[in-house]
Amino acid sequence: MDIYKTWLEKQRENLTGEALRRLHEGHAHNEKLFVQDLWLPAVGNLDFLHAEYEVTNFRDGFFYLDFAYIRPPYLINWEVDDFSSHAKLVTRRSFEYERERQNQLMLDGWHIYRFPLDAIKEKPRRCQQLILQVLGKLYGGGVITDLKLSLKQRETLRFARQIQRPFMPQEICDLLFIKGQHARTLLHELVQSGLLVLHQAPVAFVPTV
Repeated sequence: MDIYKTWLEKQRENLTGEALRRLHEGHAHNEKLFVQDLWLPAVGNLDFLHAEYEVTNFRDGFFYLDFAYIRPPYLINWEVDDFSSHAKLVTRRSFEYERERQNQLMLDGWHIYRFPLDAIKEKPRRCQQLILQVLGKLYGGGVITDLKLSLKQRETLRFARQIQRPFMPQEICDLLFIKGQHARTLLHELVQSGLLVLHQAPVAFVPTV
C-alpha cells in the first residue's frame, strides 16, 4: 500500500460523522492530485496533514477544510478550488458563506492558501514552490530538500536563510569552494525557481522566505 493510501486509511480511522462522510464522498480526484502531485513531491511525507478537518464556527456549527496542516505553533489551511464546480454551484448565499468562513478562520489564526485546480494540473512546480516557501517562512528551511534541488542549491538556501540579509556571489564561492561563474549560475537558477530574489545596488541576493 503506497503512502497516500496508508495516510487516507488513517484519516478514515480518525474521523466520524460529517467529516467522515465528506472524506468518503468529497475527497476524490482533485484532492488526490494535491497530495500526489504537489505535497508529496515538495514535502516528501504527510506528517501533520489532515483531510476534511473539522473546525467549530461561531454559530456552533462546523467548517470543513480540504487540508489542514496542524504543526505548532501555526495552523495552515490548504484549499483546492475547481473553477468549473465553483462557477456552477455559486449562489449569493454560498458566496457570502465562503467569505464568512475565510474571515473567521483568519480571525482564529489560520493561514489560508488556495490552489486553483488548473494550476495544480498545469503548473505543479510553481505550486510546490509556494508550499515550500510557506513552510520555510513559518518553520525554517528544513523542508526545502525535497524539491529535486542539488546539494549546492540546498546549501545556498540554508546559508541565505541563516544570515537573513543580502549576500554577494563571492560568499557562495567561499561557502561551496566554487568559482565565480559557477556561483552566479547557481544563484540565477534559484532566482528563476522563485527561491531567491535579486537585490540591486549593489547586486546581491536575498531569500524569498
